[in-house]
Amino acid sequence: MASGSGSGAGSSGASDWRQIVRDELRAVTSRELNRALQTAMQQQQQPAVPRPIHCRTYIPRDRIAAHHRLYADYFAPQPRFGDNLFRRRFRMRRELFLHIVGVLERRYLYFRMREDAVGRPGHTHIQKCTATIRQLAYGGTADMFDEYLHIGETTARECMEFFYQGIREIFGDTYLRKPTP
Repeated sequence: MASGSGSGAGSSGASDWRQIVRDELRAVTSRELNRALQTAMQQQQQPAVPRPIHCRTYIPRDRIAAHHRLYADYFAPQPRFGDNLFRRRFRMRRELFLHIVGVLERRYLYFRMREDAVGRPGHTHIQKCTATIRQLAYGGTADMFDEYLHIGETTARECMEFFYQGIREIFGDTYLRKPTP
């Protein structure tokens, strides 16, 4: 019997030990779950982005009407302003300007008319090159012709950069050279 009572006492101690381990595991697991739930709830209460999001202001510009006005003023078969006024305002002949515009449009996707992400038509190649040439001719700011061409400052600056790059790549070997000493 001594052996029987010893084994009975041993199994009772083992079950007590198992119960203690189970209780501890439940307590630890319960604390971890509570901590995880509290963290998740705090993250839900905080905004996804910790700083305010500043969207660009959309300014509705009638680009097509601006293109028609520009075309009627300078590029139509019977333009409103003649060759003399074109040469004075653009600082070059109309034929040279149209040659530059045509070459840039054929070579670079940027100078082709495309739609933006919303599906609105973009600026035409003539508008982009006009903005650049007139900035160069008058030495003005990028948004100087916004009222007439309906091109914003950022777009005018991009036009200038792509125009420079295109002129250097296309006409650089022929017309651009180092000054003679």
